[in-house]
Amino acid sequence: MNIAIAGGGFSGMIAAIAAANAGADVTIFEHMPRIGKKLLLTGNGRCNISNADMDPKHFHGGNTDRIKAVLEQCPREETLAFFEKLGLYITDKNGYMYPFCEQASAVLDTLRFAIRDLNIEVYTETDIKIIDKRERFIISTGNGCFEFDRLILCCGSGANRNTGSDGSGYTLARNLGHNIIKPLPALTNLVCSDEFFPSIAGIRTMAAVSLYSVDDNGDSKILGKEYGQLQFTKTGISGICVFNLSYLAVTALEQKRPVKAMIDLLPDISWSQIGEFISNRRDLFSSRPVEEFFAGLLAKPLGLCICKRCGIDLKRKTSSISDDELPNLCKMIKEFEAEVTSYGNFESAQVSQGGVDLDEIRDNLESRIEPGLFFAGEILDVNGDCGGYNLQWAASSGLLAGREASR
Repeated sequence: MNIAIAGGGFSGMIAAIAAANAGADVTIFEHMPRIGKKLLLTGNGRCNISNADMDPKHFHGGNTDRIKAVLEQCPREETLAFFEKLGLYITDKNGYMYPFCEQASAVLDTLRFAIRDLNIEVYTETDIKIIDKRERFIISTGNGCFEFDRLILCCGSGANRNTGSDGSGYTLARNLGHNIIKPLPALTNLVCSDEFFPSIAGIRTMAAVSLYSVDDNGDSKILGKEYGQLQFTKTGISGICVFNLSYLAVTALEQKRPVKAMIDLLPDISWSQIGEFISNRRDLFSSRPVEEFFAGLLAKPLGLCICKRCGIDLKRKTSSISDDELPNLCKMIKEFEAEVTSYGNFESAQVSQGGVDLDEIRDNLESRIEPGLFFAGEILDVNGDCGGYNLQWAASSGLLAGREASR
């Protein structure tokens, strides 16, 4: 079996190795000068390769049954065993799977060396111009034309475009008859319209973030909720909890629906306790000015922002905060509201949502439209949460596509 791999990213390299291990003659086409560049950026260079919690809720896309089917056929245990056979030692850090040396370069080297040892041919700086399917796949590139029995598209998405993910794979898939769900950024920051954000930019705090929009009846609807470290930026909010929710905000904004973020700045203190907690604090620091009221509890700029948003003069004595003002202060702490108006672009997004329609793909990742055509990785309409889920999808789909294409 003669197989072409379009795209030399994480899923493409894994698909190539899996196919070669099954006895296929494999060729990788990559338009960047080197394969695997995007992998070096994952997990801040540490490469969080998987996660102990494989609940399907961490994966999102247009056909969740298909996502589950792929993950069941190539579960985490199989992908980790695949890496260990290549010499990569993986360690579990509180449920997050990393290479033992915590270097993404080690993962890339492991894959590159396997590709070399298996005599897989690699064409870098090679753009695929046209793919024509007759009895075989005829691939036209700047380096000539090639013929293959099978083709696996692993071209990535449009996220992190400086690493080579420029969205060109969508065009190839579309030209082969596939529908493309509109690609949009995911795992990205959210932009808010409120003017106070520059004053609290750079602050990090643990928080519970909820996103709300409106349904078709005009009623408020919660989109999702995440707990984790929140980062305030000059233009809005960021951090892992925001990243995990961002695809929901992006989708709603794309549908022209208003989105607001509701931030609980003291999630460890319940609504039933917050009133007494703030009242006791007022009594404890009664002689202090209001601008010192949150000292030791919240970052100073954030405390000042809360007081200003409540209309409380910072030079007043804390003792002067009336019982009528306390509920509004508590509400601002537990429901720090911001209007979400936009989001980070593809250059800043870690991954994309959207892509090749999963309804047009079989459970073994072969096209329902073009026999012999397979897909793997982020080109498909799948996006995962932070925490190794996107690399797990790339590994599972790459292994499955490489193995199935070799049959």
